[in-house]
Amino acid sequence: MKFMIIGLYNDLFYPLLPETLKELTDATGPCSEKHTIYDLKSSEDLVHIAEPLMFPYVDAEITPLVDMDVVRKVQAKK
Repeated sequence: MKFMIIGLYNDLFYPLLPETLKELTDATGPCSEKHTIYDLKSSEDLVHIAEPLMFPYVDAEITPLVDMDVVRKVQAKK
């Protein structure tokens, strides 16, 4: 199952001290401020990839995605 995660820093992030900002961004790597697509075995696996350090500072939008080949196959059966 594919999920798209859009994470944007919120108002709590910017007032942090520069040292803290660097520590947080270094610790979370590529998950911050990006559109990231994960291909997971189940929705429960999504919990394991979350970045708990950033939760207070990032507003995340998680959208389940569907493969269009799967949609076409289901529609063809109708």
